[in-house]
Amino acid sequence: MYGCEKILYNNTQSTLFGEKTTEQEYLGLVSKQYTFSEAISVLDEVDWDFKDFATQYLTHRFHSYPARFIPQIPLTFIKLFTDEGDTVLDPFCGCGTTIVESFLNNRNSIGNDFNPLATLISKVKTTLVDETEFRYLNRKLSVMKRYLDLDYKRVEDRAEHLPNRKISKIFNKVIISKLEAIRETLLEVKEEGHDDLYDLGRTALSSTIWALVENGNGVNVDDLFLRKVKSMRERLNETAKVVKNIPDVKTINGDSRKLEVETDSIDLIVTSPPYVNALDYYRAHMYNMLWLGMDFDLFRKHEIGGHSHFIANRFRLLSEYLGDMLRSMMEMNRVLTKDKICVIVVGNSSLEYELIESHRFFAEMAGRIGFKPIKTIHRNIDKTKKYTSADVGKIDDEYILVMQKTEDAEVTADDDNFISEIVTEQMTDFSEQIKKVQGTSIRGRMPTKERLLKNIDRISDAIETIPQDIKIKV
Repeated sequence: MYGCEKILYNNTQSTLFGEKTTEQEYLGLVSKQYTFSEAISVLDEVDWDFKDFATQYLTHRFHSYPARFIPQIPLTFIKLFTDEGDTVLDPFCGCGTTIVESFLNNRNSIGNDFNPLATLISKVKTTLVDETEFRYLNRKLSVMKRYLDLDYKRVEDRAEHLPNRKISKIFNKVIISKLEAIRETLLEVKEEGHDDLYDLGRTALSSTIWALVENGNGVNVDDLFLRKVKSMRERLNETAKVVKNIPDVKTINGDSRKLEVETDSIDLIVTSPPYVNALDYYRAHMYNMLWLGMDFDLFRKHEIGGHSHFIANRFRLLSEYLGDMLRSMMEMNRVLTKDKICVIVVGNSSLEYELIESHRFFAEMAGRIGFKPIKTIHRNIDKTKKYTSADVGKIDDEYILVMQKTEDAEVTADDDNFISEIVTEQMTDFSEQIKKVQGTSIRGRMPTKERLLKNIDRISDAIETIPQDIKIKV
């Protein structure tokens, strides 16, 4: 049987979500017990737009993060297709939405992401901190606050010892001095053995830097940082009241194409991978990562779906992306228990005014590696909330691909010949498709006849370079 009798969060959902009837009806629907086939049918009864639903409850609000999905998506599948004590994986965990929902519903979870900032945020969102620890942190921060109000003598010295000189280009020296003083205080916290507080403080510092990048030098840095810490403390305390049994949570700063997860150990996968040519996450997080001393260049080199290379032929990006995603899906197949569900949430993208329907590529590839596509769900989203890139713009819908593992993949994710073969098939089919039906980009722009012919030639050229483009960069 799937699901559990207990209503969400020990019957405290009205506190978390308010008293809206639609939300209560939704929670009642997904919290019942169903057989597998019944649970699949229930997916058709869910209003996937989740219009006006609360999405920033508890620790979900800790840190801004681009292109994240709303918690009701993983929550639905967690409630319908797992039991308490099962293990949920998100191989592209981002800021930890799936991990938080698993934590709140007493499911063990593993969050994997190549972005070290993502795994830091995910860890902090699911790590409860004792009040005595917070009192210790308050004492440290009160000393820091007095120090910041009095001492500007070390401004030049701090500016000379930044983790990376690039970050001095957007902040004035007073802000640099304050941020560096905060960082020094957090290092003292770590040296004194308070690792969880250190991670929480780094997350608050990252969130502060995010606000600075968006709002400029007019932000009162130390006050904003202290407000961030206070808010995180309050939300963790609220979470502690909700979570009665603390499940196992593991965050891995790793590669989705080489998951550090045991074979056949996962009961459910829910993830939202990057979109091709849509958003360079390394650009979005550059200043946060540099200030926290994270390996920004390594993340940029291995980012999936980024658009900072292959400038001469953008369709080589698609080949590379499909190869990376095929490897990732093969790893998902390896770690997922047979007959269990894998859910991939992805939106459309575009290259050279040609529409890229990623969910269709994924569904076709899935059938070759031991997955059976069961259902593709279309959902509308508020396009003011989900921005990707200048090429793609704001996205107003996305697709939820639901698959079941029916067998193990016959080959492994490191088989370059197999990857090359499948990607070649996909790119060839894509070329034939746009010859028959002239595509339009996600913004509604249609390629001219001249551009269409060039695109077909570029795809042909991209097919020739697939064997080298699908290789994992060393």
